[in-house]
Amino acid sequence: MPAEQQRAAPGLLCGLSAHEAARRLAVHGPNVIAALPSTPWWRRVGQQIRDPLIVVLLAAAVLTLATGDLADAAVILLVVTVNTTAGYLQEVKAEHAVAALSTMSAPAARVLRGGADHYVPASEVVPGDLVLLAEGDIVPADAGVVEAVRLLVDESSLTGESAPVAKSAGNGSQPPPLAAGTVVVRGRGRAVVTATGAASTLGRIATMVTRAPGPTPLQRRLAAFGRLLAAVTVALCAVVLALGLVRGQPVELMVVAAISLAVAAVPESLPAAVTLALALGARRMAERHAIVRRLPAVETLGSITVFASDKTGTLTEGRMRAERLWTPVGQAAVTGNGYAPADRVQRAGRGLSSGDAPDLVALLEAATLCNDAALQPPDGADPAWRALGDPTEAALLAAAAGLGVDKSETDHRMPRVQEVPFDPQRKRMTTVHRRPEGGLRVVCKGAPEVLLRPEVLSTEAAVRARAVAVAEQWSAEGYRVLALATADVTTQGTPPERREADLSLVGLVGILDPPREASRATLATCREAGITPLLITGDHPLTAVAIARRLGIAADADQVTTGERLRSESSRELTGARVYARTSPEQKLDIIRAWHRAGHVVAMTGDGVNDGPALRQADIGVAMGRRGTGSGPGGRQPRHCRLGGGGGPPHLCQCPPFSPVRPGRWVRGNPRHADRPLPGPGPAAAPRPDPVDQSAHPRTAGRGAGRGTRRARRHAASGAPP
Repeated sequence: MPAEQQRAAPGLLCGLSAHEAARRLAVHGPNVIAALPSTPWWRRVGQQIRDPLIVVLLAAAVLTLATGDLADAAVILLVVTVNTTAGYLQEVKAEHAVAALSTMSAPAARVLRGGADHYVPASEVVPGDLVLLAEGDIVPADAGVVEAVRLLVDESSLTGESAPVAKSAGNGSQPPPLAAGTVVVRGRGRAVVTATGAASTLGRIATMVTRAPGPTPLQRRLAAFGRLLAAVTVALCAVVLALGLVRGQPVELMVVAAISLAVAAVPESLPAAVTLALALGARRMAERHAIVRRLPAVETLGSITVFASDKTGTLTEGRMRAERLWTPVGQAAVTGNGYAPADRVQRAGRGLSSGDAPDLVALLEAATLCNDAALQPPDGADPAWRALGDPTEAALLAAAAGLGVDKSETDHRMPRVQEVPFDPQRKRMTTVHRRPEGGLRVVCKGAPEVLLRPEVLSTEAAVRARAVAVAEQWSAEGYRVLALATADVTTQGTPPERREADLSLVGLVGILDPPREASRATLATCREAGITPLLITGDHPLTAVAIARRLGIAADADQVTTGERLRSESSRELTGARVYARTSPEQKLDIIRAWHRAGHVVAMTGDGVNDGPALRQADIGVAMGRRGTGSGPGGRQPRHCRLGGGGGPPHLCQCPPFSPVRPGRWVRGNPRHADRPLPGPGPAAAPRPDPVDQSAHPRTAGRGAGRGTRRARRHAASGAPP
């Protein structure tokens, strides 16, 4: 720990003084991440004009003016102006749309200074500050926990973990860390700030996204075409000029002839056709809730061969859901949507009511009693059910509501009189409730490896063995498994932690962040179009594999790797996997680069801060929805495209990540026919196939660019229809 934070430790009860905070602010600077400077209008125009075809057109305009052909020069300059204006307006419009979606990660922070609470702008938080955290707060800077009461933090935007992480106070010189931008979902705590601004976790990620964007596949092809066209044109003009001079033609006549040939060789309509196709494609994508920041990105979406996606909140709903129930009587399945009350609880394919399954009612009633979360019904601002508190506990309440178990009614009938909060070391939570008929009910909820032991349960060994087997099976399938046990007692005054013995097992609950309904069809369409889907996440390997198998991304363990293995693998080995788990932002960068080196056009989607570097490195970076924290380095400021940007809250923008690729394929094929002459009278042309199904692999489809134009010119020269 730095010396300044060590000196601050003795004064944790009163925090820094105002004078010391001001001194440290002057030393360390404000707690902000330097935003990328906005591009001035003249540089945007210059970027449009630097296009090789536009340069050729400008050269042709100069030569045309030199020959005195003012009409042709005016047409060429008009094409250049329209092309530049369209590209400039699209980029400005997209910048404004993305800026409207961006929000600050933590506008204010509550700190203790001079023994008093103060709300200060997050930019004024300094190392050594004592930050006070409560439910719903965003952590303003990297910090170490020094006091925690049932503190639970959502770190999914940084780590990809779908479940919140419990934090406890540290006893030594290195307290448990909190990362800037994470969200407190339950409890309260105090933390000493350890790093701010560029030195924080968000700041380190921001330094990895400052790479200047490279050219898109369309820009590379047009640049190569422009260079080839210029070289061939100059060579042919030189040959014509030389041959004319050898034959004794006047020098002035041959110079004019060479210039005319150069002007005629320039396809004036091609830049306009490309820009028009890109603009129409951007409009089609906007209808699919995709904001395109750079026009060439429209075509890039149609050229991708590898589609890499984050898991939590991108392919999955980003909401925990209880899907499986087990009691000694049998198993049951729960269906539903998000945190809304479960639609159906069924056993052996038959829907159940509260009177049909008293064992499940007892299980869900115990899960409701030993629970501190709440469900907020839809309102005018948000038409979806929301979780207040721990998302895992909220998932239990949603499942309980499916069998008519209401939390408010249950709490009123059996009020809580004692409790032992969840502790990450104990891995369990215990509550004591007063029963209506007298006596007390003890409810214990926790990890199976802690509860399914003979010193805790009085349940017979055979039932415990069955429960252990089910818990292990569900864990292998990626579920988070909770065990619940109860006991009815008559004695009072006993500490609740001493009541965690001789309990009766009531059952198990399997909880998962499920895939979005549209994700399976989306990825199936990817594979049909020749695009290889990848899953890159910071979550646990078992959870990643479970989601990947549900979505058809990976079928066996050979296609799965982890962050630890990535450190020793070569680029060739990196491209052999389809699922990457426990990955850091740096490793996500390495994965994207490895697929680049293998010759692929890579798209990356994500919604968290940890996806920011990979979004910038990919050929096309696509951000999802409005989830995540850091506006700058994270998914909210995508390099190329943003999904879910035009239609309200993120849960309403259920546009699948592949939705803009279809118009991208249409755009990619359209400019190839720009110079074809209009067909004459004759049989009706056959309808064009769907752009997504034109080829088995988009890379092979792209190799035919320009062949249609050459073929059309040959037919035009011979008088035959194209």
